[in-house]
Amino acid sequence: MNERELTIPSKNELPKAVEVAEDTKKILTEEEAQIREKAFFEEDEQVRLRDGKTYYLPPLGLKDARKLIKKLNAIDSGIIIANLIPDDPEGTDRYHELIDVLMMGFKPYYSWMTPEHLEEYVDLETAKQIIDAMIGLNGIKKSM
Repeated sequence: MNERELTIPSKNELPKAVEVAEDTKKILTEEEAQIREKAFFEEDEQVRLRDGKTYYLPPLGLKDARKLIKKLNAIDSGIIIANLIPDDPEGTDRYHELIDVLMMGFKPYYSWMTPEHLEEYVDLETAKQIIDAMIGLNGIKKSM
């Protein structure tokens, strides 16, 4: 027998491998841990914003899905830029409706997300991709 086989750790002492694993777990923030956990679900769609980060869009809950269907009637989901053009003599546009719809996609996982962040980091193509993903994830295309 060699010395290694005879070493018995005390009850209060964790093996080195366990200590390293626990240190690694502590490095993750709560948000990062939630995102990693939810990334295993196949239903989530991925979208990359101009901030260089990839975000996961899950299917919406019933309340938000109902709200999404109502909002889709108010915006043009086919040509996103049409929501930026005033559609009546008063000069109102559907921009805020568009931002509300985009926010719904991020709400479940990213409670810190703000309209200002989306305004800064979502372009027209990405906005269409997000809306199409939300429509597809929630089965709205099939029901329309």
